[in-house]
Amino acid sequence: MAGGAPGTRPALVGIAGAYLAVALLALLVAAVHLTQGTSPVGASELWQWATGAEGMDETAAVLIASRVPRLLAGLLVGVALGFSGTLLQSIARNPLASPDTLAVNAGAYLTVVLVAVLGVAAPFYGQVGLTFVGGLGAAALVLALARGGAAGPSRLILAGAAISMALNSVVTLLLILNEQESMGLFAWGAGSITQSGNRTVALAVPVVLFGMLASALLSRRMDLLALGDDAASVLGVSVRSTRVTAVLVSVLLAAVAVAVAGPIGFVGLAAPLLARLLARR
Repeated sequence: MAGGAPGTRPALVGIAGAYLAVALLALLVAAVHLTQGTSPVGASELWQWATGAEGMDETAAVLIASRVPRLLAGLLVGVALGFSGTLLQSIARNPLASPDTLAVNAGAYLTVVLVAVLGVAAPFYGQVGLTFVGGLGAAALVLALARGGAAGPSRLILAGAAISMALNSVVTLLLILNEQESMGLFAWGAGSITQSGNRTVALAVPVVLFGMLASALLSRRMDLLALGDDAASVLGVSVRSTRVTAVLVSVLLAAVAVAVAGPIGFVGLAAPLLARLLARR
């Protein structure tokens, strides 16, 4: 018999249409972003630059120097947080788990502030390493308080909220007591890509690609873990090593996002939910 099961083709068409709509929306938002700023760039100028028209040197200089890097940084951070949130939700089996609700972002931000207060100038990968350690420590503390999620989803989220508030209080205290050393970090703590340049994006891309590849390699085992630890073990999955690896990858992705743009919330929570809605899973 030719063709798939009844209803399969309409479902696939619907999913493809949803992805196309999201892609078009992303292009529209990107175009609007590129036209915003102190130097005026209109829609017609943006189109001429995109199509390679001559005499657009000034427009190209404005876009390439700041706006395109910020756009790429925003996309990169969104992808990193989306993958990180997906892994954390799979590990915790909780749709409310994310880098911000499990205090990963708060721990990573605290390390950035501590380094600034101590007057240490770390290169980008040094910052990623420090934010990774801070985020991992915070996540470990949350999981320990919530018994790895075994105590129930409510306790996990409550533990994450409590640790986040405690760490954010420490950050606020450090910023107040060390205004000179931490200048600019208070605003950056709300999430900002204004300082993201070509170099930052270029350095962050390999880390995010590594995290995406690792997530893809873990995806089958994470799907089996969703059946339960016992069922996954019977199917040949090493539950403990899979969980540890997934935590490390998710924290790494969140850490690089914090290093690029600060502790941005909600994206890591909403992106996996939206992806599941689009894929109808």
